[in-house]
Amino acid sequence: MPSSIFILCMHLKTMLLAKVEIVISVLLLSLTLVVIAEGDDISSVVLQNINGSSSMSPFLKKIVEWPRPREPGCRNRPWTCRRPREFPRRWRCCRNQCVDVSSDVNNCRICGYRCPLGWQCCRGFCVNTNISIFNCGRCGNRCPFGVLCTYGMCGYAQPWPRPPFLCPPPPMN
Repeated sequence: MPSSIFILCMHLKTMLLAKVEIVISVLLLSLTLVVIAEGDDISSVVLQNINGSSSMSPFLKKIVEWPRPREPGCRNRPWTCRRPREFPRRWRCCRNQCVDVSSDVNNCRICGYRCPLGWQCCRGFCVNTNISIFNCGRCGNRCPFGVLCTYGMCGYAQPWPRPPFLCPPPPMN
């Protein structure tokens, strides 16, 4: 009998602890929400300090009242994409990023002009590098004279070496 009373007491104790933990969790959550809802951000406190106190130096007032920092990117400052002594201009500000428009497939020659699927931007022109003899497989890769570009490879599935050119036989009289 005493052991059953002990077990009952332990069970009641664990139930009480569980309820206490739940109550504490709810109180902490509500306290957090109150702090978030009523909290002041630091900038308003700093500005109140600046306006209300005369102990701050004019230099510090100027620094704190300075306009907000510029947003990142080149949208408001397109000159940041220019490279000195570069002609023609390859770098432009497209969608707030500096982009090389001579080789970017999403901005080929001008911002927003996309090359078709499987094509590449070579010197500002969209090129199918699977069949172009001047850009075979990659930009600037030229195939030798008379050799075709197939599947991005010069001379793929062509007889090699090519038979020599034979002069037609002279006519017989």
